[in-house]
Amino acid sequence: MIKNLGQRLKQLSDKKETAAPMKPADTTCWVRDGHDPIDSFAGLDSVTGDHIRMICGCDIPEQFDIRRALFVDTETTGLRGSGTVAFLIGAGWLEGERFVTRQLLMRDYPQEASQLSIFADMVQDAQWIVTFNGKSFDIPLLRDRFIMNRLHARWRDLPHIDLLHASRRVWKPRLESCTLQRLEVELFGVEREGDIPGCDIPQRYFDYLKTQDFSLLADILEHNALDVKSMARLLVRLADAYDHAEEQEDPRDIFALGRSLGRSGDTARARECYKAASIGAISGMARRALAESYRRDGEWREARRVLEQMTIRGEGGIEPYVAIAKIAEHRQRDPADALTLTRQAMMRAAANDMPDLERRRQRLLRKLEGKS
Repeated sequence: MIKNLGQRLKQLSDKKETAAPMKPADTTCWVRDGHDPIDSFAGLDSVTGDHIRMICGCDIPEQFDIRRALFVDTETTGLRGSGTVAFLIGAGWLEGERFVTRQLLMRDYPQEASQLSIFADMVQDAQWIVTFNGKSFDIPLLRDRFIMNRLHARWRDLPHIDLLHASRRVWKPRLESCTLQRLEVELFGVEREGDIPGCDIPQRYFDYLKTQDFSLLADILEHNALDVKSMARLLVRLADAYDHAEEQEDPRDIFALGRSLGRSGDTARARECYKAASIGAISGMARRALAESYRRDGEWREARRVLEQMTIRGEGGIEPYVAIAKIAEHRQRDPADALTLTRQAMMRAAANDMPDLERRRQRLLRKLEGKS
């Protein structure tokens, strides 16, 4: 038996020596490029630094060039955590007369370093990063993966435009939900057919890792490419909305654009938006914002005129009466008028508002008695 065992071991050893050597794991990520004519993104090449300043409400250098903006979207294995990776990075940019999309797919974990290195090379010429919810998700995740792979992330210093926050400032009052797919339907009239739900993407990728069936990734690649292209179209739509803020069809959009313009310092256009939005259900809200704009700039007569319009229209409850009373007392030095307005407010007030109004009334009475 010992002799037979020795022969058996020798046979196994001979087989091991003559067997084909194992191929080293492929550590290079898969890259796919796509191109669309610039006509598919009409107006994208006309987006300027002024547009970005209005959209983001931040200072933008004069050298802004939309052709150096990189649109970035990732598909990941989860919603953050130490084991979460971006197995697919999609990017898009304007180049000549076309919009280029490039997708970097990590077919297995050893390819992550290659994927991130190629992405870092792509960002070398970029001046801006544009994402949709990237400030909260994509960019922090990529930052962490660069650190884990000991790679330098120069792109972390680039200005970042997050279109989710910009879209919420404009369309949330009307749409409430501002997911990218909802915006596609409401703004462009396009509904994706057969699109893979985002919640299914991680499991689909894990299934691919088990089976190596590349067809399982086809829907994910298409989903990612559509996201990148939609971001480019959404940026154009935002720029157009700010260019024609007062002409938007829905007063809620006009009002939201007015608030955004006011925050960025364009008071004149903000007021025009408030005036244009002073119809329908949000009329009182728009007039209140207009009066507040005048009040902040010390234009008390204009502020009072707008507030009086609210009282005539029955808008804002007791608020416009109280606001006019404050102007009458503190700015126009007319406590008698302020007392009259306070009494008018008390006639319309709810029980919980009465203590404050009564204190105001008593104080104005004392002021008038002292004056007499």
